Amino acid sequence: MKLIAVCAGAVAPLVYRTAAGEIKTLASGIRKEAISTLQSPRSIEVKRLNVQGDEQCDLSVHGGLDKAVYMMPSEHYEFWKNRRAERKLDTQLPWGMLGENLVCEGLTEQTVRLGDEFEIGSVRLRVTDPREPCHKFAIRMGYGAAPKEMIQQGNCGWYLRVVKAGELKAGDAIVHHPNPQGKTVLEQFRFATRKGQMDLL
Repeated sequence: MKLIAVCAGAVAPLVYRTAAGEIKTLASGIRKEAISTLQSPRSIEVKRLNVQGDEQCDLSVHGGLDKAVYMMPSEHYEFWKNRRAERKLDTQLPWGMLGENLVCEGLTEQTVRLGDEFEIGSVRLRVTDPREPCHKFAIRMGYGAAPKEMIQQGNCGWYLRVVKAGELKAGDAIVHHPNPQGKTVLEQFRFATRKGQMDLL
């Protein structure tokens, strides 16, 4: 298990076209770029409320102590590349495309539980909640069905609380401290999105 990339981004305008053809803009922090990669493993500070250089826009659903950092398995990128290829959209998806701060390898929603903790570099993080997709994710991915596909697939990633601030970098090993009593991220995601799953039937 290791950290593949660290991503951050400022709140910026997100431009999209409505079903009626209108061009609209809303503020969002979903656009992230890799600031530490395996090719350039720069040390990045992780503070109580965010990753160095990262901003969150809608604090009712992102950010705060329990959603300070968002982690996504690198293994999910292949799924999204294939979905975009079906729609003839660009399949060159850089790390951070899904809105995540940390890209990991070797962890999944089926194996990670709420309350699990990770040590990465000098940072310690605790799993708090799965990410639930919203319309901004659809805009970012370039097609409206993306949130429903995340619900169907369960490839949501998870939010983290910063237990101990410090520094980490791409390539760092992830030491996993499991919480056997916790629900898996996938179980909690299925519960939280049960209405959306019914809509898919």
